[in-house]
Amino acid sequence: MLAGLIAMALLASALVGWQIRSSALERQAALQRQTEQFVRAMEAHVMYAIQFVDLSLIGYANAIKVLPPEQSRSPETLNAMLSSHGSSFTHDFWITILDARGKAVATSTDLAVAGTDYSDRDYFQAHKNGVIQGLFIGGPGLGRVSGQKLFFLSRRIESANGEFLGVIVAPLDATRFATVFENSRIAQDVSIALVHKNGRVIARAPNFDTAFNFDLSKTILFESLAKSPSGSYRTVSKIDKLPRIFSYRSMDKLPLVVAVGSSDLDAVWFSGPAFMVGVPGLALLLVLMVVSGHFALRSYAKVEEREARYRQLYVSSRDTEEKLSASEQRLRLIADNLPIVITYVDRDERYTFTNQRFEQAFDLLPGTALGLDVAQVIGRNAYALSEPYLRKALAGEIVSFERPLTTRAGERWDAITYVPDVGADGQVRGLIVMAENITERRAGEESMKLAALMYENSSEGMMVTDFDGLILSVNPAFSRISGYSEEEVKGHWAYELTSGRQDYEFFHKMRHAIIHTGQWEGEVWHQNKHGEHYLVSLRFNAVFDKHGVAYRRVALFSDITKKKANEELIWKQANFDALTGLPNRRMFQERLRQEMRKSDRAHLPMALVFIDLDGFKEVNDTLGHDTGDILLKDVARRLLQSVRSTDTVARLGGDEFTVILGELRDPADVLRIAQDILKASATPFQLGNEVVHISASIGITLYPDDAHDAETLVKNADQAMYAAKQQGRDRFNYFAPFMQEASRARVALANELRDALCGDQLRVLFQPIVELDSGRIRKAEALVRWQHPTRGLLGPADFITIAEHTGAIVGIGDWVFRQAARHAKRMQQLHDPDFQVAVNNSAWQFREGGSNFGEWLDFLDEIQLHPRSVIIEVKESLLLEANHEVGRKLQALHEAEIQLSLDDFGTGYCSVAFLKRYNLDFLKIDPAFFTNLADGADGGAICAAMVGLAHKMGIQIIAEGLETAANMRTLRDAGCDFGQGYLFSRPLSGEELASLMGSVDKSMDIHRTACE
Repeated sequence: MLAGLIAMALLASALVGWQIRSSALERQAALQRQTEQFVRAMEAHVMYAIQFVDLSLIGYANAIKVLPPEQSRSPETLNAMLSSHGSSFTHDFWITILDARGKAVATSTDLAVAGTDYSDRDYFQAHKNGVIQGLFIGGPGLGRVSGQKLFFLSRRIESANGEFLGVIVAPLDATRFATVFENSRIAQDVSIALVHKNGRVIARAPNFDTAFNFDLSKTILFESLAKSPSGSYRTVSKIDKLPRIFSYRSMDKLPLVVAVGSSDLDAVWFSGPAFMVGVPGLALLLVLMVVSGHFALRSYAKVEEREARYRQLYVSSRDTEEKLSASEQRLRLIADNLPIVITYVDRDERYTFTNQRFEQAFDLLPGTALGLDVAQVIGRNAYALSEPYLRKALAGEIVSFERPLTTRAGERWDAITYVPDVGADGQVRGLIVMAENITERRAGEESMKLAALMYENSSEGMMVTDFDGLILSVNPAFSRISGYSEEEVKGHWAYELTSGRQDYEFFHKMRHAIIHTGQWEGEVWHQNKHGEHYLVSLRFNAVFDKHGVAYRRVALFSDITKKKANEELIWKQANFDALTGLPNRRMFQERLRQEMRKSDRAHLPMALVFIDLDGFKEVNDTLGHDTGDILLKDVARRLLQSVRSTDTVARLGGDEFTVILGELRDPADVLRIAQDILKASATPFQLGNEVVHISASIGITLYPDDAHDAETLVKNADQAMYAAKQQGRDRFNYFAPFMQEASRARVALANELRDALCGDQLRVLFQPIVELDSGRIRKAEALVRWQHPTRGLLGPADFITIAEHTGAIVGIGDWVFRQAARHAKRMQQLHDPDFQVAVNNSAWQFREGGSNFGEWLDFLDEIQLHPRSVIIEVKESLLLEANHEVGRKLQALHEAEIQLSLDDFGTGYCSVAFLKRYNLDFLKIDPAFFTNLADGADGGAICAAMVGLAHKMGIQIIAEGLETAANMRTLRDAGCDFGQGYLFSRPLSGEELASLMGSVDKSMDIHRTACE
């Protein structure tokens, strides 16, 4: 019986123990599930807090990135940026900006952190050394200024070109997290902790003060983390020594771990081995059953109580969600107040979040962009540029790029950053899009690039010094000019470059100007590396800081040594005669006006003496230009000896000189000086082996008696000089008013000549040129006449000289050429396909600014007339004075196949060399050679010699001025090719010439014509 009772007691005890053990295990599993759910809720809270702060860091880092370089380093600008959005920060965190050295330069809080050194902090070292490019979360620590328990979120600050500018850091108050954890505990045995992966506790409830910065790196938590990013374990807490079941989760892509622990002490005790061993020792089954029943009731009551607590946790979770909603509102406030565009784009590329900057940029009403796709909002062109980067970002890559965008306000440039939002499953759910307006920054960068390009490639030397003149930088042009490299001059004083030619007073005035006006410009003598002195044009400008204080000097200079020498040479060439060294016409005009002003001030008369050498042209033509130049030099020397030291002797050109006699106190001085000049000019000149005799014709006019302006004075003196020439030369003549009458007549005729072309008053006559062997009219010379409305028909002698002096000769010559060419075309069509017309050209037409022979050739092409149909006649004087321009034009005519004829050959000084040089086609013999051929044989022999010489050189002869048949026969027998003169015909109109050529039926009866 007793044995049966004992067996029954043992069996019942085993059953009760098994039931208690099973209940304990079930409660432990339920507790583990509950802690796992709890740890997810705490992780969500921490994640939202981290994202909220990080969004602020990203916004400000990108805003600083697009600032101009000087503003991105300005504490005032950075503080203003933070303070303008200071109300957006909560008391849970603040923002501080560190410069590239780790010094605090700006903050959103009132703490006096400016200047504090944080360079030893782990987050600063990580960003400076490039260990991490994104968000960095540092371990817990005490604030260096605030003394608060903190942990730190930070991001790197870069310039637009990637230069490290510093770190933007957000210290988070760990106490706030501990408070949230404490309010979230559902029982006294529950613990919640946020742990950094460096092993240090950031926040914990309970026992926050004890747990802060506590090292858990050697605990089972980190052993478990090494195996799995989430899980559960049971252990005794190192902080409060209580046994708990812990669930933990490693936060995705963050160095943070959330751990929640909970315990059921009764379940732990009953499930232990001591209880299992003690049960068999119970003596009484009834006591055991009573106790077991009591325990079961008590245990189930606790389970109900815990269930109630977890229902309370659910309510607490709802509160947490409401707090998260409030956090989202704060996030919206931050996003709307950041100086950049922030949006969220889902995987379908549709906007689900936009801030105010986005709506302002695209001129949208609030919320109207939600649901729209990206291409629809930004436009197809911008989308085409963005699409490749969108694809990369949706694949999980953080992408940054720059893109132009056209809006209603115009074109702008944005710096775009796509940050993928990766879910717990590793899939990209959408993109956080940040866009900064970098239009001004790009413009600034372009300006900086252009400035750098100009600095490096400028032909001007550039030097930058500090306020005191210590050299900081130089450009390559500086080294090229001075011979010094940048390394050789940096740190030296700018004045060390000078040569010492300027004195202390010069540099004192320079420095005074720079200090008081900020600039100086002038010329300074420098010494290069090789000791050579050179003159520079130097310009100093001060550079001011934002307070208006000069702190840099910029110098621009160029070597003007050669330029200065050239300027002096050019000035001398422009103002002085290269041959004689006397003032030229330009300087003469300036001196004349100066002397007139002096005369007015002193109330004394002055005289202008105009001198023209008599016989100079003959010397020049017979003895050559070199001898003529020597003669002009000697004349200039004698003139200087004949006047006072205060008088001005000038050479106007050729053989014309002037003397300005200023401030005449004794009018007799003019007479004495004029006589001295005549005497000096008449004295023979020894020019090498030649003795030359010349004289001078002098015109004198007085100021202010004869005129009140310089131009009239010169005209008066010129007229007086011509009067002296007309009176026999080698004399002087004072100006008289009657001399102006002849001058006025010439001026009037010149004015009328300008209207002659427009008024159709010019006429072209043609004098036939006959081939002597055949008697045929093969050519004609075009002769211009002026049908004056009042004076009748005027010959060339009446107006050509005036036309040459007024420049009208160019227009007249062009008109005559076209008329002659048209007539030649007509004659070729009517009578002779080889008919040619000869056109006289003045030497003025060959000078610079004369006739445009290219237009002549174009005209011939236009009327389809071969250039060989035209002969250009020139005088010997043109060849004698031919310069490069004349030679070039003559050669161009020859190459164009226009033929050249030399008029009046034999009357001047033209040599055979000229005939060969200029590729002449015709020579016109002057009538002086054949007028008296019948009186003797010499004339005929000379003509025959001339013809023979010309023919051997391929040149044909035209005898002009033929009036007798005897002369014509003699010239024909001598081989002369053509004849022209009244023997054949007077000058005819075009119609008369055409009629004549038709009436003679191809050839003329020369004998009959001569008899008539």
